[in-house]
Amino acid sequence: MKEISDEVISVEEARAALRCMRLCSFDETEALESIDSLVNRIRKIGTAKLVEEIIENKLSDTQRVFMKEFWYEEKNTSQIARDHGVSQSNVYRTISRANETIRELITPLVKYHADLTEVKIQPMYVEEIMKISSATKKKEGDLSQLLKNLRVSNAVTSEQLAKAVCITVNELEKIESGRKKMTVDLLERYSRIFGVEFNLKLVNGKGRYEWKEI
Repeated sequence: MKEISDEVISVEEARAALRCMRLCSFDETEALESIDSLVNRIRKIGTAKLVEEIIENKLSDTQRVFMKEFWYEEKNTSQIARDHGVSQSNVYRTISRANETIRELITPLVKYHADLTEVKIQPMYVEEIMKISSATKKKEGDLSQLLKNLRVSNAVTSEQLAKAVCITVNELEKIESGRKKMTVDLLERYSRIFGVEFNLKLVNGKGRYEWKEI
Protein backbone atom coordinates (compact mmCIF):
# COMPACT_ATOMS: atom_id res chain seq x y z
CA MET A 1 0.00 0.00 0.00
CA LYS A 2 1.40 3.37 -0.99
CA GLU A 3 1.73 6.15 1.52
CA ILE A 4 0.52 9.67 0.84
CA SER A 5 4.10 10.90 0.43
CA ASP A 6 4.57 8.42 -2.44
CA GLU A 7 1.80 10.15 -4.35
CA VAL A 8 2.21 13.83 -3.50
CA ILE A 9 5.26 16.01 -3.93
CA SER A 10 5.60 19.76 -3.78
CA VAL A 11 6.13 22.00 -6.78
CA GLU A 12 9.64 22.74 -5.50
CA GLU A 13 10.46 19.05 -5.36
CA ALA A 14 9.15 18.48 -8.88
CA ARG A 15 11.14 21.40 -10.24
CA ALA A 16 14.29 20.11 -8.56
CA ALA A 17 13.80 16.69 -10.15
CA LEU A 18 13.41 18.22 -13.60
CA ARG A 19 16.49 20.40 -13.11
CA CYS A 20 18.53 17.37 -12.07
CA MET A 21 17.46 15.47 -15.17
CA ARG A 22 17.86 18.42 -17.56
CA LEU A 23 20.97 20.19 -16.29
CA CYS A 24 22.92 17.35 -14.71
CA SER A 25 21.99 14.62 -17.19
CA PHE A 26 20.68 12.51 -14.32
CA ASP A 27 18.67 9.42 -15.08
CA GLU A 28 15.42 8.78 -13.20
CA THR A 29 17.10 6.96 -10.32
CA GLU A 30 19.72 9.67 -9.82
CA ALA A 31 17.06 12.39 -9.99
CA LEU A 32 14.94 10.62 -7.38
CA GLU A 33 17.96 10.22 -5.10
CA SER A 34 18.64 13.94 -5.49
CA ILE A 35 15.03 14.72 -4.64
CA ASP A 36 15.18 12.48 -1.57
CA SER A 37 18.23 14.40 -0.36
CA LEU A 38 16.51 17.74 -1.03
CA VAL A 39 13.35 16.70 0.82
CA ASN A 40 15.35 15.59 3.86
CA ARG A 41 17.15 18.93 3.91
CA ILE A 42 13.94 20.94 3.56
CA ARG A 43 12.27 18.98 6.35
CA LYS A 44 15.22 19.36 8.73
CA ILE A 45 15.43 23.11 8.09
CA GLY A 46 11.66 23.42 8.54
CA THR A 47 11.82 21.46 11.80
CA ALA A 48 14.65 23.71 13.01
CA LYS A 49 12.45 26.77 12.43
CA LEU A 50 9.65 25.07 14.35
CA VAL A 51 12.03 24.41 17.25
CA GLU A 52 12.90 28.12 17.33
CA GLU A 53 9.19 28.89 17.72
CA ILE A 54 8.88 26.28 20.46
CA ILE A 55 11.77 27.85 22.36
CA GLU A 56 10.17 31.28 22.10
CA ASN A 57 6.58 30.31 22.87
CA LYS A 58 6.38 26.95 24.64
CA LEU A 59 9.23 26.94 27.16
CA SER A 60 9.34 28.62 30.54
CA ASP A 61 11.33 31.84 30.85
CA THR A 62 14.23 30.04 32.53
CA GLN A 63 14.22 27.21 30.00
CA ARG A 64 14.22 29.73 27.14
CA VAL A 65 17.18 31.66 28.54
CA PHE A 66 19.25 28.55 29.32
CA MET A 67 18.54 26.92 25.94
CA LYS A 68 19.53 30.05 24.02
CA GLU A 69 22.74 30.41 25.98
CA PHE A 70 23.56 26.72 25.67
CA TRP A 71 22.87 26.39 21.93
CA TYR A 72 23.14 29.86 20.41
CA GLU A 73 25.91 31.31 22.57
CA GLU A 74 27.63 27.92 23.06
CA LYS A 75 28.02 28.31 26.81
CA ASN A 76 28.51 25.12 28.82
CA THR A 77 26.35 24.28 31.83
CA SER A 78 28.97 25.46 34.32
CA GLN A 79 29.19 28.88 32.63
CA ILE A 80 25.42 29.24 32.62
CA ALA A 81 25.23 28.22 36.28
CA ARG A 82 27.91 30.72 37.22
CA ASP A 83 26.29 33.57 35.25
CA HIS A 84 22.88 33.00 36.85
CA GLY A 85 23.99 32.05 40.35
CA VAL A 86 22.45 28.56 40.30
CA SER A 87 23.82 25.05 40.55
CA GLN A 88 25.12 23.21 37.48
CA SER A 89 22.71 20.36 38.19
CA ASN A 90 19.85 22.88 38.10
CA VAL A 91 20.96 24.06 34.66
CA TYR A 92 21.31 20.49 33.42
CA ARG A 93 17.81 19.55 34.63
CA THR A 94 16.29 22.69 33.08
CA ILE A 95 17.89 22.03 29.69
CA SER A 96 16.87 18.36 29.84
CA ARG A 97 13.23 19.31 30.52
CA ALA A 98 13.33 21.78 27.65
CA ASN A 99 14.65 19.09 25.32
CA GLU A 100 11.86 16.76 26.42
CA THR A 101 9.28 19.43 25.59
CA ILE A 102 10.83 19.95 22.16
CA ARG A 103 10.86 16.20 21.44
CA GLU A 104 7.24 15.88 22.50
CA LEU A 105 6.09 18.75 20.27
CA ILE A 106 8.00 17.80 17.13
CA THR A 107 7.18 14.07 17.29
CA PRO A 108 3.93 14.42 15.25
CA LEU A 109 5.84 16.30 12.55
CA VAL A 110 8.52 13.62 12.34
CA LYS A 111 5.84 10.92 12.15
CA TYR A 112 4.16 12.78 9.29
CA HIS A 113 7.42 13.33 7.40
CA ALA A 114 8.49 9.71 7.65
CA ASP A 115 5.04 8.11 7.22
CA LEU A 116 5.38 6.44 10.62
CA THR A 117 2.61 5.25 12.90
CA GLU A 118 4.97 5.20 15.88
CA VAL A 119 8.23 7.04 16.39
CA LYS A 120 10.67 7.60 19.21
CA ILE A 121 12.84 10.62 18.50
CA GLN A 122 16.40 9.99 19.52
CA PRO A 123 18.31 12.73 21.40
CA MET A 124 20.81 12.86 18.52
CA TYR A 125 18.03 13.98 16.16
CA VAL A 126 17.07 16.86 18.42
CA GLU A 127 20.75 17.76 18.75
CA GLU A 128 21.12 17.88 14.96
CA ILE A 129 18.05 20.10 14.62
CA MET A 130 19.34 22.41 17.36
CA LYS A 131 22.70 22.72 15.60
CA ILE A 132 20.89 23.75 12.39
CA SER A 133 18.87 26.32 14.33
CA SER A 134 21.98 27.61 16.11
CA ALA A 135 23.97 27.92 12.87
CA THR A 136 21.28 30.12 11.29
CA LYS A 137 21.88 32.69 14.05
CA LYS A 138 25.59 33.01 13.31
CA LYS A 139 26.07 34.95 10.08
CA GLU A 140 29.18 36.86 11.11
CA GLY A 141 32.65 36.00 12.38
CA ASP A 142 35.78 34.09 11.46
CA LEU A 143 35.57 32.91 7.84
CA SER A 144 36.24 29.23 8.54
CA GLN A 145 33.55 29.03 11.22
CA LEU A 146 31.22 31.14 9.10
CA LEU A 147 31.50 28.67 6.22
CA LYS A 148 30.76 25.76 8.53
CA ASN A 149 27.71 27.56 9.95
CA LEU A 150 26.49 28.24 6.41
CA ARG A 151 26.74 24.54 5.54
CA VAL A 152 25.10 23.36 8.78
CA SER A 153 22.28 25.93 8.58
CA ASN A 154 21.38 24.50 5.17
CA ALA A 155 21.45 20.90 6.49
CA VAL A 156 24.20 19.96 4.02
CA THR A 157 26.67 17.21 4.94
CA SER A 158 30.43 17.53 4.49
CA GLU A 159 30.29 14.87 1.80
CA GLN A 160 27.55 16.65 -0.15
CA LEU A 161 29.27 20.04 -0.06
CA ALA A 162 32.73 18.70 -0.87
CA LYS A 163 31.32 17.03 -3.97
CA ALA A 164 29.44 20.19 -4.99
CA VAL A 165 32.49 22.48 -4.75
CA CYS A 166 34.87 19.88 -6.24
CA ILE A 167 37.18 19.30 -3.28
CA THR A 168 37.78 16.36 -0.95
CA VAL A 169 36.05 15.95 2.41
CA ASN A 170 39.48 16.20 4.03
CA GLU A 171 40.09 19.57 2.35
CA LEU A 172 36.66 20.79 3.43
CA GLU A 173 37.32 19.80 7.04
CA LYS A 174 40.62 21.68 6.96
CA ILE A 175 38.87 24.80 5.60
CA GLU A 176 36.17 24.64 8.29
CA SER A 177 38.78 24.19 11.03
CA GLY A 178 40.93 27.06 9.75
CA ARG A 179 43.84 24.83 8.72
CA LYS A 180 43.45 25.60 5.00
CA LYS A 181 42.93 29.00 3.41
CA MET A 182 39.86 29.68 1.34
CA THR A 183 40.52 30.78 -2.25
CA VAL A 184 38.48 33.41 -4.08
CA ASP A 185 37.40 30.80 -6.64
CA LEU A 186 36.16 28.45 -3.94
CA LEU A 187 34.35 31.26 -2.15
CA GLU A 188 32.54 32.04 -5.41
CA ARG A 189 31.41 28.41 -5.63
CA TYR A 190 30.01 28.65 -2.10
CA SER A 191 28.21 31.85 -3.09
CA ARG A 192 26.58 30.24 -6.12
CA ILE A 193 25.58 27.07 -4.31
CA PHE A 194 24.02 28.74 -1.26
CA GLY A 195 22.82 31.93 -2.97
CA VAL A 196 24.68 34.27 -0.62
CA GLU A 197 27.27 37.01 -0.81
CA PHE A 198 30.22 37.42 1.53
CA ASN A 199 31.42 40.73 2.93
CA LEU A 200 34.57 41.57 4.87
CA LYS A 201 34.48 44.32 7.46
CA LEU A 202 36.94 45.56 10.07
CA VAL A 203 35.97 45.49 13.73
CA ASN A 204 38.57 46.94 16.13
CA GLY A 205 41.23 46.43 13.48
CA LYS A 206 40.33 42.77 12.92
CA GLY A 207 38.72 41.34 9.81
CA ARG A 208 35.33 39.73 10.25
CA TYR A 209 33.19 38.17 7.54
CA GLU A 210 29.46 38.11 7.18
CA TRP A 211 27.09 36.51 4.68
CA LYS A 212 23.64 37.47 3.54
CA GLU A 213 21.20 35.98 1.07
CA ILE A 214 21.08 37.44 -2.44
